[in-house]
Amino acid sequence: MFAPFLAAGALIAYFGGSFAGGCIFVAAAAFSIVFAKKLKNVTICSAGLAAGSAAMVIYTLCYGMPVIGYAGQTVTTTVKVTGITEKSGDTQRFIGDVTLGDYSAKVDLSSESSVEVGNVAVAVIDLERADKENEVINFANGILLSGSVSEFFEIKKQNIGLSGFIEQIRDEMTDRLSEELFGEERQLALSMFFGKDESLSQTLSERIRISGVSHFTAVSGAHFAILASVILRLFPNKNRKARALFSFFIAPCGVLFFGFTLSVMRSSLMFLLMSIAPLFKRRADTLNSLCIAVCIILITMPQAVLDIGFALSVLGVFGAGIAGPAIAEKLCELIPEKAKFVSPAVTVFMSSVCAVFCTAPVSAAVFKGLSLNAVLASILIMPLLTVGMTFMLLLGLTGAGMFAVPIELSVRLIIMIINLFGSERRAFIGLNFFGAWIFAAICAIFVAVSMFGNMKTLWKCTAGTVVVAAVCIAVSFGVNENRREIRFVGNSTTNAAVVICGEKADVYVSGSGVGIADDISRCMRENGAYEINMLAAIDSDFCGELALGELLQLCDIENIVLGKNISGIPARLVNKNSTFCVNGMTIESAKASDSKTSADIVLYHGTITKPPQTGAELAIYFTNTSYDLPENSVNIYRDRDYCIKLNGDVKIEYRAK
Repeated sequence: MFAPFLAAGALIAYFGGSFAGGCIFVAAAAFSIVFAKKLKNVTICSAGLAAGSAAMVIYTLCYGMPVIGYAGQTVTTTVKVTGITEKSGDTQRFIGDVTLGDYSAKVDLSSESSVEVGNVAVAVIDLERADKENEVINFANGILLSGSVSEFFEIKKQNIGLSGFIEQIRDEMTDRLSEELFGEERQLALSMFFGKDESLSQTLSERIRISGVSHFTAVSGAHFAILASVILRLFPNKNRKARALFSFFIAPCGVLFFGFTLSVMRSSLMFLLMSIAPLFKRRADTLNSLCIAVCIILITMPQAVLDIGFALSVLGVFGAGIAGPAIAEKLCELIPEKAKFVSPAVTVFMSSVCAVFCTAPVSAAVFKGLSLNAVLASILIMPLLTVGMTFMLLLGLTGAGMFAVPIELSVRLIIMIINLFGSERRAFIGLNFFGAWIFAAICAIFVAVSMFGNMKTLWKCTAGTVVVAAVCIAVSFGVNENRREIRFVGNSTTNAAVVICGEKADVYVSGSGVGIADDISRCMRENGAYEINMLAAIDSDFCGELALGELLQLCDIENIVLGKNISGIPARLVNKNSTFCVNGMTIESAKASDSKTSADIVLYHGTITKPPQTGAELAIYFTNTSYDLPENSVNIYRDRDYCIKLNGDVKIEYRAK
């Protein structure tokens, strides 16, 4: 019980501020002292609350605030490049470890000079506070500052250490995998085995989200657990000492191989604790190992409590590895002796169901939805992923091409499963309404409680879960059916207005549309729209053909309106000067440099090279430029949830100029 209250204390201290955190610490510490001899559980919970709030307050005051104090300064410091995040034209964004006085900090940097992961440079950096819109995410990742490099004095490669050696092995393995696989099989294999999800096509990426198996395409604790269990199969179960000693080698190497993500570190700690438990004549308990791992991470890195991946990892393990098997064990007692052979299937099914319910609060709050296909899709994919990872390891170590055959076969079967479940858009329940995460949290609590107590408790909790889930889905359908609004999505070269009206949407694309299919599909998915009534892409050309083609694969589109013919896409044509009109509001597209357009709403696409001007009543930009935007403007790069509410029936038409 210490671990969950430790997390609660850290969350209260972060969102309540240092003063609230201090008050919580004093109150909880006093409470634990008063009841130390009387109420053991109360003491443990209070101690956890006090420790969590203290850890977060200390981290914020002693590290966070001093580092943020460098905002607005120009410093000359050493930068170690740890990750490339974006390449756009002549500008490159990357994550760098820098030294600021007595503090080592992680900073989100931009530069016109090219650097590579592992480079160590001496640079002049203009620092500012990290993006406030993503303050929670930044804080969780330890990125408290952002900056732009104005000058590099020296760029050199760092001497290869253990981490560099592991990185070289990863690169060699990915190269061998890329040589043997092609097309979607290569894309998915690189994503599922090495976390390189940037190689996924928009179509495949969106179908993965709709099918509810995104956790397989981000290297996490599950990948570490699979690989570790496969390797330990080489050791007999009786030779516990050899397995335990080898675990000391696997745990750190696994973290280096898969990356220093919090979920991988959590899995590594759990694996190590469960492996060495027999050496101390202790039972390898999953719940205790999970709680100890969580406590170690949160006490040393309290900001981890805000990390989405870490939260999903912990809740997923609790659901799949603890709650699921415990509930399945109770259910298996009801199975007749002659039908006991179905017990393993019951355990697998309940583990997947409990994992979905336990992670639902985070999915509802962050991803704004939940896939009903997640349980079955995960059950089918997990054994195929295990087979693929086993042979991937053999291929990477030996280079023998024959191991690519089972890899390709398993990945191809996974793609078939993803396409099957990912094409059912209605199976994804959009939970984009206030309080959705509360419904999900209540269901998760019912699942957690049901693993304790007797069968009567299990049936009551099951009934409560079903009722709350049904109410949540009913509210979701009601909210989505009555949704009438315009939302805006985009990227650095193009954007779009998505007019949502119940289950259908009308989409107006500004610019070529390249790379926007995923954003449009995501917007519709989160807000309960399943098909496109009309897609208008007046400025689309040959470059936008691929984008439109991907959107056609993702969504059912009844009508397409273009400014000119694009091969292979049946559409009706309108004059390129026609104006898109929603409930009397005119919407037009324009280049970022055009200030003459004066519609009610103007969607500006392209790169901003000078301070922008506009004649629109509302100007929509997607930009990370430092130029100040006009007062009547919205930057959807920063304000991604911006929308315009519509009243009454939605009327959409074209007006020829």
